[in-house]
Amino acid sequence: MRTFKFRFTKLIILLQIAAMVLAAGALAYTAYRMATVGFGDASLIIQYIVLVLFGVLALVIFGAMLIRSAYTVTEKEIVLRFGVIKTVYKIKEIESIRLFTKTNKLVLYFKNEKYTVVSVKPEWYSDFIREVLSHNLGIRYDVSITDKNED
Repeated sequence: MRTFKFRFTKLIILLQIAAMVLAAGALAYTAYRMATVGFGDASLIIQYIVLVLFGVLALVIFGAMLIRSAYTVTEKEIVLRFGVIKTVYKIKEIESIRLFTKTNKLVLYFKNEKYTVVSVKPEWYSDFIREVLSHNLGIRYDVSITDKNED
C-alpha cells in the first residue's frame, strides 16, 4: 500500500486557509455577540445556531481537505480521499493509463468508458504508474505527446 498526496495549487491552498480563518473569525464574532448581546429573541438564537454550524462545518471541510487529501494504492483498488469524501477505483477495472505530456496530465481509463484525471505531483507520476501496474499487468500504459486521442 502506497500513498500519494493530492496536489493543490498554491492559490487553492491560500483560499482554503483564508476560508478557515474567516470561519474561525465568524465563530469568534458569534461567541462575542452571544456574550455581549445575549439571547434576546428566537431569531437571534437561530442566527447564532446557523453561524456556529456553518463556521464549524467550514473548519472541518477545509481542514480535512488540506490534511487528508491523498491517493492510496492498495492491491485491489485506488482510494482517493478528498477531505471527507472517499472515492474508490478498482484496479481490475482500469483499462489503460495515459500520460499527456503536452498538458502534463495523468489519466486513468476504465472499462466502462469512464476516466479520471490523477492529481498528484508530476514528479510522482512514474511511481504512481509503477505502483498501479504492479497490481495489474494487463493495464496498457501510453505516453501521448499530443492531446488528441490517437485510438
